[in-house]
Amino acid sequence: MMNDLVPTGPPPLEGLGREADQGWGEGLPRRAAGDLGTAPTPPPSLGPLRGPNPQGEGEYHVARSPLAPILLGAALLLWPATINGYPLVFSDTGTYLSQAIQHYLGWDRPVFYSLFLLPLHLTLTTWPAIVAQALLAAHTLHLLRRTLLPSVSAWWLVPLLAALTLASALPWLASQLMPDLFTGLLVLTLGLLLFAASSLSQREYIWLSGFSAFMIATHQSHLPLVLLVVPLVLPLRPRLGPDALRDTLRMLAPPVLACVALIDVNLAGHHRASLAPFGNVFVLARVIYDGPGMHVLERDCPHAHWRLCPYLGEFPAIADEFLWRPDGPLVRAGGAKLVSTEATAIVARALVAEPIAELRAVLANVARQLARFATGDGLEAWPTTVTPWILRDFPRFEADTYLAARQANDLLVLPAWLLTLHRTVALIGVAVCCALLPVALRRRHRLAGILALALLALPINALIAGGLSGPHDRYQSRVMWLPPLLAALAIPALAISARAIPGRAMPGREIPALARRPGA
Repeated sequence: MMNDLVPTGPPPLEGLGREADQGWGEGLPRRAAGDLGTAPTPPPSLGPLRGPNPQGEGEYHVARSPLAPILLGAALLLWPATINGYPLVFSDTGTYLSQAIQHYLGWDRPVFYSLFLLPLHLTLTTWPAIVAQALLAAHTLHLLRRTLLPSVSAWWLVPLLAALTLASALPWLASQLMPDLFTGLLVLTLGLLLFAASSLSQREYIWLSGFSAFMIATHQSHLPLVLLVVPLVLPLRPRLGPDALRDTLRMLAPPVLACVALIDVNLAGHHRASLAPFGNVFVLARVIYDGPGMHVLERDCPHAHWRLCPYLGEFPAIADEFLWRPDGPLVRAGGAKLVSTEATAIVARALVAEPIAELRAVLANVARQLARFATGDGLEAWPTTVTPWILRDFPRFEADTYLAARQANDLLVLPAWLLTLHRTVALIGVAVCCALLPVALRRRHRLAGILALALLALPINALIAGGLSGPHDRYQSRVMWLPPLLAALAIPALAISARAIPGRAMPGREIPALARRPGA
């Protein structure tokens, strides 16, 4: 009898897929074969379907394009750049703009974000770059919304993004010429690929895999984030749905592609087959300013003759100045590339001499990083690290717009009430996600995997960024917008799941023969 209901053409069912007849994501027992309950029969003429309506009345209706909500949501994310009068910048923005334009590889930053920017700004204007970032964010959140709330309208995205633009750091990340936005988006795409693959079309899956690979390659902290957080959530995958082994193996593609790209570029540009050929310089700075590294330099410099030794008495007070000050010891010792040849030996001796002291310092830095996530870190003017690149590589009208912006004149300051709101909403989001995770796990809802992934990303990001580089607000603000987002989606998703009863078509559960794609 079910075979009579199979449509002649594949209806694109938003948020549904092969798991629909497995009970995955809804916490309901699998129906016996042929048991249709009271599920409604779709009309004979089947166009694009979306499953039951949000009220659970079982009525089918034609799906509408999500393009308009995505465009409107993306526009909302750009309000910080609008009030500033120009895309937001950070100290690193100059390097990211110039690498692709001037055809060089910086020692401290991968080139892939620079390559992303080039075809968008074309050395004319940087506005298209942040427009693209906002669109990528809005589209990713649309896919997440559709996965967790397949029965609600695509327009639900607009109030969701409107709330996030006011109550989180997301718009400030989307409006900035930096790859920081991609840290949070990477966590979401990994969650979709690992726990919601069957709700994605083939094109969407390929897109998210490639997008994830790109995001991993844009920042040195992203690959260790993936390598640490994904294995921790893999044990949940078999519990939360079918095809666990297949989806897990397919998840290897993004990090593998990113690693191949990074190694190829570093081999061609730096003549080192390495993922981060000079990344040990950041670790060196951290170990020195944690104490053990400085003790090793003081103890061994008389006979080791490292490049930093002649400047031992002239080290600045903080690690950032050690790394970036033009007249600092790193530059005077020959630069990061030369110091990198000795950095591993210094770090190794420090860890052997004082492992407990360094561990305590790392844990203290992680704790400080977890507490530091204020929005707007680095919104001051950057006259020496950004302005020269804008003036040299972009036309006069672009330079004039940049120079007239609030940030370039040190007039862009976030009010205290907004900072307090962001912090409060982020902490409430964490608490709600922690409270809902056990509920989602009991119901074997795919939401559980995505929640676990996002919650684990918080301390792991703090470990990588704060523990190995040094605590900064902007490092943790990259991911602290995730808990409020997921809390806003989890509450209605679990409420719909709780109302589901056997024998009734509910959001995310479709008649099996209609939910399957041909060949699935």
